[in-house]
Amino acid sequence: SLWQPMQQIAVRLKRMYPNIAVTAVAVDQEAKEALRSMQIIGFRCRYAIDSVGETARWADLSLVASGSATLQVASAGCPMVIIYQSNKYLWHLVGRWLVNTKYLSLVNILNQKELVPEFMPYFDSTEPIYAAVDNLLADKTSLAKLSSDLIEIVKPLTVKKAGKEVAKTIIEMLN
Repeated sequence: SLWQPMQQIAVRLKRMYPNIAVTAVAVDQEAKEALRSMQIIGFRCRYAIDSVGETARWADLSLVASGSATLQVASAGCPMVIIYQSNKYLWHLVGRWLVNTKYLSLVNILNQKELVPEFMPYFDSTEPIYAAVDNLLADKTSLAKLSSDLIEIVKPLTVKKAGKEVAKTIIEMLN
């Protein structure tokens, strides 16, 4: 559900920044072909079979689906905008009553304040996402600072048992 909006944002960015190169990362050949089969008209990218973290190491910015990939991208020091698309009606009926945290992305939860823009648990339009990406790309100083801030926020996870530390932090915040 996120692939089409990601492509739409990339097409708009390419108009504004003609020299950008877009890479879509897939875990295996089957996933790569699935992405390629859903390519929208006007979208061009390089498809790679790689780890998210490895690709993020050379990227200037990433659009990331929420989840553990955000921590991989953060550990590479790659600025990001996080998106997720759940059911808006289900979220309002049940989700917002069950989830009791200001932020939903792991990076912002760990930081305990917004470090990266997140468009979760759903979004109605790609316009604010595009604006967030454009704002980040337009300010190289902020982009560099965000890169170092991301590395710092996940640094404790790289020297300890990451799963236990994330679980501990989430449990503390939920209490």
